Amino acid sequence: MSKWKNYKKTYRNEPDIYDFARLGDFRGLADTLSLNSNLNLDAKNHRGYSPLMLAVYNGHRDFCEALLRSGADVNSTDLMGNTVLMASAFKGNVDIIELLLQFGAITTHKNQANMNVRDWAVMFGRTEAVQYLDNTTPNVVASSKIKNILRFIRLSFIMIKKKTKNRG
Repeated sequence: MSKWKNYKKTYRNEPDIYDFARLGDFRGLADTLSLNSNLNLDAKNHRGYSPLMLAVYNGHRDFCEALLRSGADVNSTDLMGNTVLMASAFKGNVDIIELLLQFGAITTHKNQANMNVRDWAVMFGRTEAVQYLDNTTPNVVASSKIKNILRFIRLSFIMIKKKTKNRG
């Protein structure tokens, strides 16, 4: 019975800002911001993602812009040090990459596996994103695809190690 009681404590009936970001729900965002003007837009969910990261992953460009205009950090990172710009490169969404750069996203940041934004685009074959980054951010140098694969594997091991450490 204690497991059920613990579960009930974590269960929520109402959607939150993370749900709104996943869905691109402007109404939910507006209602949440009007009810809580001190809302931390850079807070991370249980998986380490900010609302902006979730909106980027789900391709909600206009929602991303609304978050950025409301004060979200364009350079926020997840638990592995991946930026929202890296997330947009991973997804290959050039419109969101362009938006993030307009809001001052840093292109030279590297995650825990020493990968930058261009490395993510190359790693996942996002040729339009690679071309866009090459044309707009000449200071971003990517490694070879083989080196990126090895870095990605390393990042995976880091994630697994953190998960097992948190459980133990």
